[in-house]
Amino acid sequence: MQQNSTNREDDQPNNIVDNLEFQSVLDILNLNDDQFQEEIPESNNHIQQAQITQEISQNYEQRPQPDLEGEFYKVSPHFLETNSTYYCTLQSRRFTYYNIKNKDKPLGILDFDYQRYIFSFVKSKDDAYIQSFILQPEGCEKKFEFVVPSRTREHSKQWVSLIQQYIQQSIGFQNNVNSLTKFHRFWRHERILDPQILNQAQTGDLLIFRTRGTLQNLQRSVTRSDYDHIVMFLKDPLEDLMLFESSNQFGVISFSYKRFVRAKSYKNYEKILYKPLLNVSENDRILMHTYASAQIGKGYSLSMMKFFKKSTRQNFFCSELIAYIYQLMGFIPESEKCCSFLPGHFTDEDKRLDLLKSAQLGPDYIVDFYYLQ
Repeated sequence: MQQNSTNREDDQPNNIVDNLEFQSVLDILNLNDDQFQEEIPESNNHIQQAQITQEISQNYEQRPQPDLEGEFYKVSPHFLETNSTYYCTLQSRRFTYYNIKNKDKPLGILDFDYQRYIFSFVKSKDDAYIQSFILQPEGCEKKFEFVVPSRTREHSKQWVSLIQQYIQQSIGFQNNVNSLTKFHRFWRHERILDPQILNQAQTGDLLIFRTRGTLQNLQRSVTRSDYDHIVMFLKDPLEDLMLFESSNQFGVISFSYKRFVRAKSYKNYEKILYKPLLNVSENDRILMHTYASAQIGKGYSLSMMKFFKKSTRQNFFCSELIAYIYQLMGFIPESEKCCSFLPGHFTDEDKRLDLLKSAQLGPDYIVDFYYLQ
């Protein structure tokens, strides 16, 4: 990878960390000024109108009681792994499974409204119960196969009947929706549409990226994370919703979220997560916007020496910049080194970052830009 030398704080020999680069999400090669001046067309598609009403839960309200709940063995896709027991629920055209010891965070969310599924099952020889069933996202090789244990057999036919009913009633089935299969491990996350972000995002909310490409795969292996870039939203009622980032191409900048969408820069990523910042007052968000704006124009830097020297606060890599803004707000302790934060630390894969002052990061939402395409 080419090392950005213009913003380096330290003239140190190259090493693996020094050669990591957090690329900008602004794909200016795909967008000229004439294109940017065009308004993004409003869609009258009834699917979008039906889904746009979905709101992010700002206070972690629990979902209604499931229509069905029980335990199943999930067949492992890996030959040498044994099947494990999972707690499963079926509710509102959604099949969800959890670790049997942790029912707070789902391990898989199969929402029939968001994705069309192929459903099959195997009956017992005497037709008394269902032995197993498979849910497969259409257009995807991934299969979710569950074996019915003896303790659940009594209700197995009820499960199959209701799954069939929900699939046939779902928006995903009726409109042949297959957009989620474009995303890496989409079933791990809740899902949100791009227009919802435009309406709901606030200053301090985050977008976290998994970039396509061999070099980015290497970078993620070095950082031991599924993600390799992070940006923060800035919202001002007098301007477009903005993205705030530090990258090796441009340093610290902000630019319009609409511009990012218009350029279709999202196609450069295997997956983009939206992470809302919760329990923050409007005054704090205004202050956060001020702190962020003061950093614009500063440089980009990533080197091993950052971990050993006191920061000058003049050069940042992407997640260091976000951690610094959060630290200025008192959400991260002053004793923490901002350069120790990587993009994945802000996701659920890091078991939820514990913020101070009652602030809280909400769950990961996978952003679906392809739903109407």
